[in-house]
Amino acid sequence: VPTSKAPTVFPLVQCGSETSDTVTLGVLATGFTPASLTFSYATASGTNLPDSLQYPAVQKDSYYSAVSQIRVKRSDWEQNVSCTVNHPGSGSKTVYIGPTPVPVQRPTLNVLGSSPEDESKGSFSCFAIDFSPEKHEITWLKNGQEITNPISEIKTPAVSRETENGPVFSSASYLNLLSSVPRGPNCSVMLAGEVPQRPSVFLLPPVEQIRNNMVTLTCYVKDFKPKEIEVSWLVDDVAADSKMYAFNTTNLVENNGVYSVYGQLSFSLEQWNSSEAVYSCVVYHESLMDTSRVIMRSTVRRTAENSNTVNLNIDLPQSCKAYCWDLAMETDQDSMGSTALTFIILFLITLLYSIGTTAIKVVMLLKVRASPDTDIM
Repeated sequence: VPTSKAPTVFPLVQCGSETSDTVTLGVLATGFTPASLTFSYATASGTNLPDSLQYPAVQKDSYYSAVSQIRVKRSDWEQNVSCTVNHPGSGSKTVYIGPTPVPVQRPTLNVLGSSPEDESKGSFSCFAIDFSPEKHEITWLKNGQEITNPISEIKTPAVSRETENGPVFSSASYLNLLSSVPRGPNCSVMLAGEVPQRPSVFLLPPVEQIRNNMVTLTCYVKDFKPKEIEVSWLVDDVAADSKMYAFNTTNLVENNGVYSVYGQLSFSLEQWNSSEAVYSCVVYHESLMDTSRVIMRSTVRRTAENSNTVNLNIDLPQSCKAYCWDLAMETDQDSMGSTALTFIILFLITLLYSIGTTAIKVVMLLKVRASPDTDIM
């Protein structure tokens, strides 16, 4: 029998009501020797928790088991309580006791606006549907910043419904504010236990569409969560005018729990070539609320021209393709005709030359035969 053996440690938590302000926790240590052993508890912040109860160790065969319990505030338990088991023969072990993590499910968001009789005010509704866990916070944003001075805001309690994966919740917020800005606000939902992830933003080289006399700037926003995000454009630090510019944001692409999206700004090629304006892509996201609030990427024509990216457009209109094909065929046919005519003329010249040469030889031969004084070599 070994003189010392470390305990195996199991965390324990009570079964029963989840509405109480306190929770009874426990720790079971088994299979250790010698019998001397102590338990100590602490909050997630490291504050020691007194008043724990430890029962005497019980021996079975050559090894011992011991149990300890403590009553703590539910708020401490929700942040995880640690228990350190000290055994003089083998050192210490620490276990953490807390609620079972609830899977995070992002809500489906629907934002509706209404037009009250008073045109100086705006009313908006945000419906967050089927999210988990229940604890959440709905926030209204204007140009990426939280609205702190609405006329009024009403938030409904969350209601639940059961699904195959457990309960999901729905809630709503109703906002009234002065409509001094033409664009309506955005709605964002933060769930308990969810850590936002800051996006990476890249402004891609411009693509010139010669056929359409247009140029398109593309802003690539990747690897962010939650999925609610806004991509907007500035021209010389002023919001791009919808009468002069076309905006487009693609559908979200999800990969391993994070999201990516493309934002595009299109305008005339003439404007791009004749202006030295600064074009900026501005990204608003929940993860930026406590820092810079936005991420901005900018470009101008002269810097874009110095980039190493070359855009080639080899698409031809169908009419041009047909014309070019016919022209090539006609050129080939003309070339073949000229070549054939040249061969025919050369053939006729050669034939006439051969006939003429033969005729001269025959005439000379006849003259020779007609003259008896001529020797034929």
